[in-house]
Amino acid sequence: MPELPEVERFKRYFDATSLHQRINDVDVRNAYVLKDVTARELARALKGHRFESSRRHGKHLFVYAGGQLWLRLHFGMTGSLHYFKNEERAPPHTRVLFVFANNHRLAFDDQRQFGQVSLLRDVDEFLKEHALGPDAVEIDLGDFKKLTGTHRGAVKSILMNQRLIAGIGNIYADEILFRARMHPATEISRLSDKGVTRLFGATHDILEKAIATKADANRMPKSWLLSHRGKHGRCPRCGRELKSLRIGGRTAWFCPYCQKSRPRS
Repeated sequence: MPELPEVERFKRYFDATSLHQRINDVDVRNAYVLKDVTARELARALKGHRFESSRRHGKHLFVYAGGQLWLRLHFGMTGSLHYFKNEERAPPHTRVLFVFANNHRLAFDDQRQFGQVSLLRDVDEFLKEHALGPDAVEIDLGDFKKLTGTHRGAVKSILMNQRLIAGIGNIYADEILFRARMHPATEISRLSDKGVTRLFGATHDILEKAIATKADANRMPKSWLLSHRGKHGRCPRCGRELKSLRIGGRTAWFCPYCQKSRPRS
């Protein structure tokens, strides 16, 4: 499932391929991914415009198309982007195709169709209406401490709550907690000031390094939990068998030795 680093990769890909080109047509091949807009409305609004800039917040990508017009892309579980020449075959699960005047196209590809495509007039208003928290790589330590100091719950659930911090999903929450040496079920209110600072540092470090690798699992450090999590997986730090636990309806993988139940100060 695309999380913040993957969506940042999509943003940079979009910026490198699809900005400042006249949109000749929008071909909606499956309207299931459209949110609060019809295929005709989407095409009518965007035809003749150019994508001028983009903005990411959490797992959402917003693309400015001039005036008061923004395109919003949410990638769900399997969404991605693919830019190609007109004569090439579109990806097999293309749901929306943006056709440019330069004989290239941009496909919103989404096999499982949990992604969303919509139009907005105001990004900040959208964030407010959907009560999304600050972006996980933009929040500062002061705000992070305020957030963790006014909420209760398992630390993994706090990290994944998009209304508190936007952008972190199941995979990176596990990685952050492994880096911070914290058990995923630790009650957030039990963390000391030093523990909260360590959690903040781990959050920024993991997300920034994942972005630097273009969210490519093969380029991420082998010392990370990512390539080891799963049944029979072993801790890359101590070699002991990893354990799993259901927290907030999601499976958390962790090392019971390196990530003790009691938080360290």
